[in-house]
Amino acid sequence: MATNSSTKTRYFVNAPVDFFFIGGASFILFAFLLLFYTDARTPEVITAAVMLSWAINWPHFSMSTYRLYQSKSNIQQYPITAYVIPFIVLGGVALSFTFPDIVAPYFVKLFMLWSPYHFSGQTLGITFIYAMRSGIRLSNLERKVITSFVLGTYFLSTIRAETSRDGYTFYGVQYPSMQIPQWIANIAEYAMWAAIIAFVAMIIYWSYRNRRILPLMVVLPGATQYLWFVQSVYMPSFQEFVPMLHSLQYILIAWGIQLKEKMEVKKIEPSKKYVVTETSRWFAINFIGGVILFYMLPDIGVALGYTSLFSIAIIYAAIQIHHFFVDGVIWKLKNKTVSHPLMMTFEELTAVRPEARQTQPATT
Repeated sequence: MATNSSTKTRYFVNAPVDFFFIGGASFILFAFLLLFYTDARTPEVITAAVMLSWAINWPHFSMSTYRLYQSKSNIQQYPITAYVIPFIVLGGVALSFTFPDIVAPYFVKLFMLWSPYHFSGQTLGITFIYAMRSGIRLSNLERKVITSFVLGTYFLSTIRAETSRDGYTFYGVQYPSMQIPQWIANIAEYAMWAAIIAFVAMIIYWSYRNRRILPLMVVLPGATQYLWFVQSVYMPSFQEFVPMLHSLQYILIAWGIQLKEKMEVKKIEPSKKYVVTETSRWFAINFIGGVILFYMLPDIGVALGYTSLFSIAIIYAAIQIHHFFVDGVIWKLKNKTVSHPLMMTFEELTAVRPEARQTQPATT
């Protein structure tokens, strides 16, 4: 493994902002609820989570759709995702409305199983992005160790949930569990702890070999997911905010790419004014998009004679399943006129780009 570190390129904005968005907010909120409030899912907690969903969670779904459909070239790169997948998802919606007792529970179940896997994919992606931004070339073994740790938290949380004998309810839609034996959940927990030990050992070994501590931003995404998937089961009040915190991670990176790409495609001079105006425009569009998706679309089911709760369950599941498909391709979009959008910095957006500084790679 080799390193070529530059503090200027390590962060999208700066250390405090990146830390807050990528995981700091999760740890701060967890500590606040633990020390000063309650671990219970109180009405106040639910209300706060819903209000934050309007500003953070809902817009993040619109942002992925906006990124795919905002240009013809993007659509042409992934035509199946752009044109075919929406009809497949709509087919699932139609079948769920037509057969509410047969299809709807499994449509919701698909969303519930896929969602934490999607979270895990984002966690791994962000980890590898910050490794790249820190000038770290992870070996195949190191990637496997990180992946094992992250997916270990996913499998543990999912298997634990699937040990239920009663199933679950999502906005009134009852969906089944797999009724996995408890001993399998115990094995999953042992496997996750083994993966954590390997992850910690990798951090120590990397730091020893390179004579510096592995950058916090490379460790933070995985540690944050552990908090979401494993520790949150003991604190329902915190668990209520996990989707919002996941969205917060997403927004930072989506924002950086949006501003970088538009600046270079439109040949806009970097300035603070550009950052403020484009950020405001982009967020306003996606705030409205989020309201349309989550507040207005469920009214379609109500107009067809279904209850509000049932319509919300099916439409919410559909929006998120579509999001999972779209999110699988939007970070692979390429534009020949834009150089390394995942390596953008706030300084690039606001002032003349600094000259790249070359440092001698350290070998291990």
